[in-house]
Amino acid sequence: MQVILSERVRTILQTLSLDERERVHAWIGYFRNWEQDSFVRAKSVTLDVQGETVYMFRTSSELRIFFTVNETEKIVHVLDLATKETILASGSMTAGGT
Repeated sequence: MQVILSERVRTILQTLSLDERERVHAWIGYFRNWEQDSFVRAKSVTLDVQGETVYMFRTSSELRIFFTVNETEKIVHVLDLATKETILASGSMTAGGT
């Protein structure tokens, strides 16, 4: 699958350390095999955001990656990156979903 990064994600990546940026790129790389990779699917939580299916990928760190999948067009669109702490502080999600 083709992976597209939003402008927001590209901006956030520029603020990360080299090590963090490399880890994020590795995790995002997993999305290319979304259809066959059971690990990626198991680490992704399905969310309903204004009627659209958005996934939250739980990385091995506090970072969470939000993305959509268009299986017809074979595109994964990475929408946002956020830390678990930021998500909980925003009150947008309960602790059980992280």
